[in-house]
Amino acid sequence: MSEEQKLVPEAEEEFERGGAASIAGAPISWVALFAAICAVTTIIPFYFYVTGGGYVSVASGLFMPLAGQVLGPWAGMIAAFVGGLIGMFIAPGAFPLGLVDVILSGAIFGLAAGLMTKKMRWVFLVWWIVNLALVAFFPYRIPGASAGFGAPVEPGYTLSWTYVFIAFVVWLIFGPLTTNFLHKWAKKGSPIWLQTISLLLYAFIFRSSMQPLWSLPYYYIFKWPHDWAIVDNWVSIPTYVLDWAGSAILALFVFRALWQAKLRRVPGSLVDELSVGAD
Repeated sequence: MSEEQKLVPEAEEEFERGGAASIAGAPISWVALFAAICAVTTIIPFYFYVTGGGYVSVASGLFMPLAGQVLGPWAGMIAAFVGGLIGMFIAPGAFPLGLVDVILSGAIFGLAAGLMTKKMRWVFLVWWIVNLALVAFFPYRIPGASAGFGAPVEPGYTLSWTYVFIAFVVWLIFGPLTTNFLHKWAKKGSPIWLQTISLLLYAFIFRSSMQPLWSLPYYYIFKWPHDWAIVDNWVSIPTYVLDWAGSAILALFVFRALWQAKLRRVPGSLVDELSVGAD
């Protein structure tokens, strides 16, 4: 090896998009691997719904979001959907509504976590707007009385979504639309304590951003009155804290392991952006 070659730093590899062995920019083998992990871990309860009727699996709470962070939003969503589809048959308690749950407790977990990149910041903003609109209107105002729902008591109903509004503000202040501190704190080479804080905020933000889309369809399907929704929003917060902490800790260990191993990265994924820093 020449002296010039020795001076060239070892480069980390990226997967090239558009190859025959890729799907949504990620290698099929990785998508299949994450789908399999998600399918198997659907049989393990992460926590039970405080209102009863089933449980959130380790797949939904931990590995489906990780799929979005490692594979990118679209491939992560596909892996989460396929894993949930298999899990629907082997762990019906995690998907009591069948295909509806595969989407709501599967696919959107991978999608929301994967959208937390600088590249997808405008898509994520639209995602936020859609979810905040759901809080404002669905189902208690639209379709409202025509579907048998009474108008919610205010400000109690809106206040029950406080943590969602806080997450949106935190993302606006520290996210890629403005300061981009979240990426700078979590990037490869940052102190582990700073990465931990940032990844915890990542988990808080993506999990809260999808909360209306995750929970409001159930309120509609089961015809929950607005006061039940208010109670559910408040009493379920401890379980969401478990989501935030679990997702952050898992991402911390997996991200650092992937960087240390110098494995190939999926272009545009969160683990890819953080491996090279974000300006």
